[in-house]
Amino acid sequence: MGDSRVKQAFLEVREGRSPEYVICDSGLNEAFLEAARRLGSQGNDADINSTLLNIRKQGGLSDCPTTRRKKPDPNLKHYQNAVLNTARLLEKQFDKNVDDIICDPDAQAQFDALIQFFCPGTPAFEAKYAALSLRKRNQLKPEPVGQIIRAIGSEALELVGLEGRLGELPDGPGVYLFFDEETTLYTGKADNLKKRIKDHISTWTYRDLVRQITDNRRPRVFVLYHALPVTITARELSAYETELIRSRDPEHNRAGKNPEA
Repeated sequence: MGDSRVKQAFLEVREGRSPEYVICDSGLNEAFLEAARRLGSQGNDADINSTLLNIRKQGGLSDCPTTRRKKPDPNLKHYQNAVLNTARLLEKQFDKNVDDIICDPDAQAQFDALIQFFCPGTPAFEAKYAALSLRKRNQLKPEPVGQIIRAIGSEALELVGLEGRLGELPDGPGVYLFFDEETTLYTGKADNLKKRIKDHISTWTYRDLVRQITDNRRPRVFVLYHALPVTITARELSAYETELIRSRDPEHNRAGKNPEA
């Protein structure tokens, strides 16, 4: 694929915006892809978008400074943690980094859907732009243990109503975390995910938390788990948990206490 043609297409449609903005804005991205193909660029949408990002990373746009910078979204705190957890989950499901997820229309569609599940009403553009910004600020650094020890299944479930869905949880080993729209609350490991999560939600703390959510006194809470192969060793399981604690900085682990929810 000709980088010069992708660059020319970008310059034709950018309206002074950055490559990240053009990729995240549906209207500008459609115009960019159309211009790239008219100029002779080959490959699918994901290839062309990725080429544009790579041109920027390699300094190929240093002579084309951004003249219309995006204003910070004052509501970012409300959905940033949802963006982080969405990106992390899809990185494992697609075996791609966040740049490739946002560049790929199919992966991007799942990203948009998950954001709406975790934080309804979040503007799709703002969420995608936030994901790329987190990566640029090194807040989405690789989690190497999770890349080496591949999950055999990953899913996020809402805490309210979780009791009725316990049967869907795996009986095998894995790691899990509880989070809301603003923070990761707790991360743990388990030899039996179903039993461990059932222990969490059998407590008074859990029931009080559900009441607060139902009464709209606090944000919704989710549990996200990664089911791991039964061949995983205790040492590997602990390493995975330690990595998640380092990467996500959950507030209850940081405080050195088990929230039982």
